Amino acid sequence: MKNLETAFYSGIGMALKGKKKVEEIAKKLVKDSKMEAKEGKMFVDKAVKQAEEAKKELSKHIDDSVKNAVMKMGFVSKKEADALKAEIAKLKQQLKAKTAKKTTYKKK
Repeated sequence: MKNLETAFYSGIGMALKGKKKVEEIAKKLVKDSKMEAKEGKMFVDKAVKQAEEAKKELSKHIDDSVKNAVMKMGFVSKKEADALKAEIAKLKQQLKAKTAKKTTYKKK
């Protein structure tokens, strides 16, 4: 059983497979190795759980790598861009208010 598990987990890129595909492959391995039903179910459940965990880890690793690459390139984040937009809008309002005051004073 242990050799089968090792071969299964290392041989298949489960992190990239969907849950349904992992279940399919695991069930086929269970059938081919003639495991008992209870043992087979435990194997399938464990395979699905490990695939989901591997997928989460891979996703986090990709997110971290992308963030690092973006930082190295000098791009601003959406949060930073939004803050800059808000600051520009505020400055426009202040400039508009000052311009309106000057226009009002000149008319008198």
